[in-house]
Amino acid sequence: MPTILAIDTATEQCSVALSCEGKVYLQAEVAPQKHANLVLAQIDAVLNEAGCTRADLDAIGYGAGPGSFTGVRIALATAQALGLGLDKKVFAVSDLKLLVADELLAAPDGALGLACTDARMGEVYFALFAHEQGAFKSIIAEKVVKPEQAVAEINAALAAQGKSLSVVAGTGIALLKEQGLVLPPELTAELKLYPRADSIITCAQVEAPVLVDPAEAEPLYCRNEVTWKKVSEQKHH
Repeated sequence: MPTILAIDTATEQCSVALSCEGKVYLQAEVAPQKHANLVLAQIDAVLNEAGCTRADLDAIGYGAGPGSFTGVRIALATAQALGLGLDKKVFAVSDLKLLVADELLAAPDGALGLACTDARMGEVYFALFAHEQGAFKSIIAEKVVKPEQAVAEINAALAAQGKSLSVVAGTGIALLKEQGLVLPPELTAELKLYPRADSIITCAQVEAPVLVDPAEAEPLYCRNEVTWKKVSEQKHH
């Protein structure tokens, strides 16, 4: 099992995880607007706990969003800085996938998972995933829409699949319920609100991550964001 450092700061929760010699170490704290101050200390904490050094890392994963623009940038910039400094590749995982990955893997084959987060401005980020034959399949790709449109698209997809939801997660689920989303009565587990960095490691174990040079790492904003550019596209004066 490769040694992977994982960073997620896209939501109110700041988290860092490390896979080292078959064990996963995690630091996570719900601390809105404090991620920039927390993330490096969390990285040092998981490395120290594992008795691992930055040089031991094989790759660095990060939650690419969608989420807070500032939060997404913190994880991206941290992964890039470490990757460039250590000459390591990086990889991205959708934060919506992170919300449902572990629970979908524990569900029966073919199970559907809905991830939805509050995107502010009267909108939600959402995506619908399936777990099929040990891999994740995107039924509805990550997007940002009004809650009522999300409910309509989810209901149409469920009808087309002939299935009900097995997993739901995220701060936006409450907003969808306000717009009439009906959840199966068996979904009684406490709602998972925020993605966590250890799910990045889960996803890397299930599906081989797409490793890229740190300068080519990208966020997943969903909303049009014209001010962000890859490191390789930025003009240096």
